[in-house]
Amino acid sequence: MAFQYEKAPITEALIDIRAALPDDVTLSTLEALHGQVTEWYPEKKKRIEVEGQIGLEAPPTAKRTEMGFSFSSVDGKQIFQARLDGFTFSRLRPYGNWLELNTEAKRLWGLYREAARPLEVTRVAVRYVNQIDIPLPIIDNKEYFLTSPEVSPKLPQELSGFFMQLQFPQADFGGMLILNQAALSSRQPDTNSIVLDLDVFKADLHLKPDDDIWLLLETLRNRKNEFFEGCITDKTRALFGKREEY
Repeated sequence: MAFQYEKAPITEALIDIRAALPDDVTLSTLEALHGQVTEWYPEKKKRIEVEGQIGLEAPPTAKRTEMGFSFSSVDGKQIFQARLDGFTFSRLRPYGNWLELNTEAKRLWGLYREAARPLEVTRVAVRYVNQIDIPLPIIDNKEYFLTSPEVSPKLPQELSGFFMQLQFPQADFGGMLILNQAALSSRQPDTNSIVLDLDVFKADLHLKPDDDIWLLLETLRNRKNEFFEGCITDKTRALFGKREEY
């Protein structure tokens, strides 16, 4: 059983699958995928990876490597990435539900797998970025979040901003969950925005492309939900409207 809030605060949800590809798969191989998805994803852009080096005696340098392509819907809300190191499908606000995200990711992964012929899957991830708008004035962040920065009582308690990262090993399936929480400027008047970013993944895999990676992705998504619910209070849930099961 899955659930969805009526006014879910999700700004981006994505499924990411990293893979090792045969040497004969090139950028042209990946670019040709666009012809199969143009009807739904007409926009095409190159995906560039930038690596930088900073030395004490030499000026900073940056190496730019073309890794693949991203294909986007007309409204830019859905993005399919086909890269030399794997595949990503993401959905921006407004988010539908997990079933829609999962179904489209499976379809696109099938096209990527047929074209790129991955030798093995090395990493899978589910990531959800939430922007939660809290009405002002906020007396205490703990009214809305069970996980938040703890400031010494000997210091001023008023914060103009913060960034916090917590890393939680997931021993039961050998993965990791990274929780990022930060304050940022709100897009709504009379509110303060908190980003709650949950990235759950399992790396160092050696899965065959035909293995049921989608069962593992379900596990990651369920763990993301557990942490999201464990971070917020009922006062926060009230901001999201009715919770519907499907």
